[in-house]
Amino acid sequence: MMQAFFRQMKHVFAWRPRYTAAFNAECLAAITQAVQRSESQHAAQICVITEHTLPRSYLRRNAPVRQRAQMLFGKHRVWDTEGNTGVLIYINFVERTVELVADRALARSVPQAQWTAWAQQLKTAYAAGRFEAGTVTVIDAMARAFAVSVPRVEGQSLDNTQADAPIVL
Repeated sequence: MMQAFFRQMKHVFAWRPRYTAAFNAECLAAITQAVQRSESQHAAQICVITEHTLPRSYLRRNAPVRQRAQMLFGKHRVWDTEGNTGVLIYINFVERTVELVADRALARSVPQAQWTAWAQQLKTAYAAGRFEAGTVTVIDAMARAFAVSVPRVEGQSLDNTQADAPIVL
C-alpha cells in the first residue's frame, strides 16, 4: 500500500522540464530518422510513444506500465498493419520504464530473449541519461533483426500505417 502511495507521489510531483529536455526536438528528430531508416529495410512498422507520467487512473489502481503500453498499442492502431508486424516502443519517463509490445507475426518471428534484451538496453541507456543514443541504437538493432525475420519484398510498397515521428504524451 505504501509503495503505491510513493509511486503516485513520484508521478504527481515529477518535474516536466526534465522530460522535455531529455526528449527535445533534436532527440525526437534523430528518433524519427532512425525509424524511417529502419522501416526502409523491413516490413515491420515501428511506433515510438514517450510519456512523462502515467495518467491518474492508472496510478489510482496501481496498474503496471505494461497495461498502459498495451492500451496505447490498441488506441494508436499499431496492430493495424497488413502483415501483423507492428511494434510499439513505449517509454515512461518518470518510471524510466520501457515496454515493447509487438504484434503477433513480429512477436513470433523474434525470440522473446531479444525483446527482453532490447528493453533492458533501453532502460540502461535511459538510466545513464542517453535518451537519443539509446533509442536510436535499439531501433538500428531492431532494423537488422527485422530485416531477417520480416524482410521487405522487392517492389513492395512501404506499409507506412504509423507516423515515423515519436508520439509525445
